[in-house]
Amino acid sequence: MRLHARLATGLVAVLTMTACASSAPPAIALPPPLPAALLQSCPPPGPAPGAEVDAVAVALMDLYALYGQCAALHLELVRALEDGR
Repeated sequence: MRLHARLATGLVAVLTMTACASSAPPAIALPPPLPAALLQSCPPPGPAPGAEVDAVAVALMDLYALYGQCAALHLELVRALEDGR
């Protein structure tokens, strides 16, 4: 009879250990939301300048500045997405 008690205790211990090993994996937390500043679109370019060289040069410099802002937003968005993985 004592042998049956030991076997029953051992069986319960083994079944308990295997139940813990086959339990579901822990839930993965959702990544944090992206900052709202990164979700805005790039600013549109200004109107086309006249035919004067100075006006074209000023418009081109403004376009370069807009590109810099858009490129910075894109880079921050890429980094935020990579950090969220």
